[in-house]
Amino acid sequence: MYKDLREFIDFVDRLGALRRIDGADPLFEIGGITEVAAGRADCPALLFDNIKGYRHGMRVFTNATTNVQRAALALGLDPGLRPLDALKAWMEKRKTLRPLPPVTVGNAEFLQNTLAGSDIDIARFPAPTWHRHDGGPFIGSGSVVVMRDPDTGWINASIYRVQVHGPDKVTVQFDHGGRHGAIIARKYWDRGESCPVAVVHGEDPALFIAGFEYLPDGSSEYSFAGAIKGAPIEVCAGPQTGLPLPAHAEMVFEGR
Repeated sequence: MYKDLREFIDFVDRLGALRRIDGADPLFEIGGITEVAAGRADCPALLFDNIKGYRHGMRVFTNATTNVQRAALALGLDPGLRPLDALKAWMEKRKTLRPLPPVTVGNAEFLQNTLAGSDIDIARFPAPTWHRHDGGPFIGSGSVVVMRDPDTGWINASIYRVQVHGPDKVTVQFDHGGRHGAIIARKYWDRGESCPVAVVHGEDPALFIAGFEYLPDGSSEYSFAGAIKGAPIEVCAGPQTGLPLPAHAEMVFEGR
């Protein structure tokens, strides 16, 4: 099974389901192309590079799991299964999943390039304005937001949209006050404290899927993703927050 997002992209490429697009504009064009591709019969995954205004290698990957083939691949199933057979296979696998807690490692490649304080400039990374009525650029539309419950120590790692507001400021869209992230944040705020948070970009596709699951309070998305893969997710302690961060992610924001 794939180790990380890069290996997943390689597998998708070998299946002939990846399209590379150079020179797209992050203002509406990346979002528009993504939606058009998602509506096609072949529904390809897209890898954008040489994005307008950004240097080569600052890439955006979209439509990761928007068809049965890639969803099956992300879930550790045979990507050649027909849609109904893939659904049945997942339902059977889902019954037998057992949480597999993450393991802590001492090093993560994303820590080799670290910026802090006045050196931070989020504008160096492509953040598309996906839709015409969006309030601005969203660097996170499939990013995992990691938080720790201050009462129990439970780690929540769910998917939320993340909007850029300045060189060192983003906001997390919790949708409503009942989401786990909103509940955890409110606990800190009610104490007059700021809430430590990490935003993970380019995570393992199994963790991406786990982040969309409506797991009960106290359940770990890391453990659910490990169960999908049949191997524990490797994490490391964030240097700013101490939160467990997926060691094979592409990029992580830490803040409060």
